[in-house]
Amino acid sequence: MGPTTRTSESSTAGHSSPVGRTRRNDDRWLLLWAALIGVVGAFATVAFHEGMAFAESLATGHPGSLVAAATALSPWHRAILPALGGIAAGAFLWLARRSSNGRNHSEYLENIAVGDGRQDVGGTLLRSASSLCTIGSGGSIGREGAMVQLAAATGSWIGQLGHFDGDDLRLLLACGAAAGFASAYDAALSGAIFIAEIVYGTLSIRRLGPLMVASVISNVTVHQVLGYEPVYRIPALHVATLWELPLFLLLGALLGCLAPLFMDILDGSHALAARLRIDLPLKLALGGLVVGAISAVFPEVWGNGYSVVNDVLHSPWPLTLVALVLLAKVLATAATSGSGAVGGVFTPTIFVGAMLGMLAGSAAHAIWPGSSLPVVYAVIGMGAFLAATTHAPLMSFLIVFEMTLEYQLVPALMLACLASYHVSRAIRPSSIYGAALHGDVAAEARP
Repeated sequence: MGPTTRTSESSTAGHSSPVGRTRRNDDRWLLLWAALIGVVGAFATVAFHEGMAFAESLATGHPGSLVAAATALSPWHRAILPALGGIAAGAFLWLARRSSNGRNHSEYLENIAVGDGRQDVGGTLLRSASSLCTIGSGGSIGREGAMVQLAAATGSWIGQLGHFDGDDLRLLLACGAAAGFASAYDAALSGAIFIAEIVYGTLSIRRLGPLMVASVISNVTVHQVLGYEPVYRIPALHVATLWELPLFLLLGALLGCLAPLFMDILDGSHALAARLRIDLPLKLALGGLVVGAISAVFPEVWGNGYSVVNDVLHSPWPLTLVALVLLAKVLATAATSGSGAVGGVFTPTIFVGAMLGMLAGSAAHAIWPGSSLPVVYAVIGMGAFLAATTHAPLMSFLIVFEMTLEYQLVPALMLACLASYHVSRAIRPSSIYGAALHGDVAAEARP
């Protein structure tokens, strides 16, 4: 899955720049550029975060949690608003495609793997505006995908200013993506591993060093310096007994079986939308209309789902409601993503894993009252379902560990992630990022 290796060359035929000479002689120079990208990428994600708050306030009049905003609105308002947002999002996306003069937009994951590292900054800004319209109006998609896309573009832009090219420019683009991921999820280690494991397929020190620098500095800038809170609030957890480990192994295998179905639903929604011969704004409006109809009954489907996950982890929900909201969220996410909206499915995937884990944990606790609380299974399910869909078990393990910092969960989490990864890959060899890595422009911004 790693990219084709290319030799870095000077930007001019006969005269190497000082940056080029230094780069060839000492790869540690890349660490300084990665640090700069970490800071700039952090501010790019903060800018998107604030823009999203403005878009939500403008669309709903209730800044903050999208689910809380949806609940405060009347059912007919919830039903129509995502469709109106879809029209606006489609208009921005149409402008982005026109600005490219007919050239296909290069997905940043594909560009890191086999591209030239040059990301269209203007087009990325227009797609970010499109994402703001979708998310602010209640679209069931992750804001983090657009954040990572925007941060990746800053890495490419800084790399071009420094006259980098070839593999080095692709690496700086990757540093921007890692910075965006780390700041979005408050996961300094996982930001670097996300790119290294999913795109490069290797933990090469030459690549991992700059990725770690960009990821850590971005995370510190956003969450320590600027004071932004993590999106997930995980309660203190522990596994009741080591005899329970086989149950977590079974949980991983179960989620590994269900993950291909989830990915097939997303792929099917993209294929269905591709057959619709209507203009892009109308296609996104149709996806928004489906989300609106679902949200008239289940307002919990609005947004990326992290507020619902936080609520489920801290207060008991009736199992029937958990199951119904889970099904509604899958359908709403498929409608939004399939319509071509710009955004990520990484956070909705965490949502699905948490809800499935909660259902499985409730069943286990009913059969064996001495087992761990269902909320433990929900958190383990977050990591296991991520591993099953992304085919990146190390990243999935690390991000949940960084969220909880509970060493006692490590054996259960590792077993579940590895089991889900192997079962899912045996059923479906390609991951949720397969289309993005191979140039499917329908996948606009994943995560």
